Amino acid sequence: MNEVILAYKEVNLKNEQENYLQDSGILTVTIDEKPGVQAIQNNTPDLPPVAGKCTKIGRDYKYIQPGMLRILVSLDLHSGKVIAVVEIKIGASNL
Repeated sequence: MNEVILAYKEVNLKNEQENYLQDSGILTVTIDEKPGVQAIQNNTPDLPPVAGKCTKIGRDYKYIQPGMLRILVSLDLHSGKVIAVVEIKIGASNL
């Protein structure tokens, strides 16, 4: 954990230096992967609110699970640019 905090602190210090990013050519990224995200889909359309009876959108608790997703996200710690990749997996042909 200490190594991670030190890495972020080092990037912060380098970002504060003038012209560091232009001169160094260094790229520092952090990457996170979520390999087994359930893709769910509503079974029926939402019901609109009815004046005087129900003030919220009505939604059925049942859903269809058409497959799984893999999400990979990268964050450039110098520029703040986010790169995300979503990959469809396991029986998700109808997503």
